[in-house]
Amino acid sequence: MSPLVARLGGRIALSKEDKAALLALPHSVRTVQPGDYVIREGDIAHSCHVLLSGFTHRHRMSAYGTRHILGIHGEGDLLNLPTLPPLPAEDFVQALTVVQVAAVPIEDVLALSRARPAIGNALWTEMSAEVSVFRAWISNMGRRDARGRIAHLFCELVMRSYPAGGSDGCTVTLPLSQAELADATGMTTVHVNRTLKILEQEGFIRRQRRRIMIPDWRRLKELGDFRASAWTGRRDRDEDVAQAD
Repeated sequence: MSPLVARLGGRIALSKEDKAALLALPHSVRTVQPGDYVIREGDIAHSCHVLLSGFTHRHRMSAYGTRHILGIHGEGDLLNLPTLPPLPAEDFVQALTVVQVAAVPIEDVLALSRARPAIGNALWTEMSAEVSVFRAWISNMGRRDARGRIAHLFCELVMRSYPAGGSDGCTVTLPLSQAELADATGMTTVHVNRTLKILEQEGFIRRQRRRIMIPDWRRLKELGDFRASAWTGRRDRDEDVAQAD
């Protein structure tokens, strides 16, 4: 459960006792292979699912069989909200890589959040940050061109790989195929392929198969109009500079 402790501890200062209580939560762990589902639409979960390693994506299916990817989840993320009574899942959560998922009884999560206010505040702050991330996805789909959409998505992957923030020369392994990138950005696979080539030609990224290197972190963030505060819980220094400019 250490990824959850690290995530919540990055939101709110937790005492040693708080961290020990989180680590002591009863849970079971399962491994999910790429392409398999962690959660299916309509599932009623009696456990809160915590992603311990790997990447998943969240998507919905239209009545016509088309898929819309709504978000990406990484290490330490809560894949469903701890609610009582448990509510049916409204979308699918599918493994992009081999993932490990911990299932924690919802009653235990809620009881701990009531017994230890700092943990309750950290959970609330984490859920608020996820709402901010989802809003960013809506904005990305509605108000950015193709280059900006993919740049924003790459920035999110950097933040999920480097919780302290990206830097010049940082690298990520792209967990999504070009078809999945298309479903996440509202484009065709042909358009995604063309846009990746343009981003590389313009020096925003360097590619070696699925390995993506970011030569200039601030420049990529500016292209994607990316705000890192939802991931870090604080304003990024570059964002303050941009505001001053």
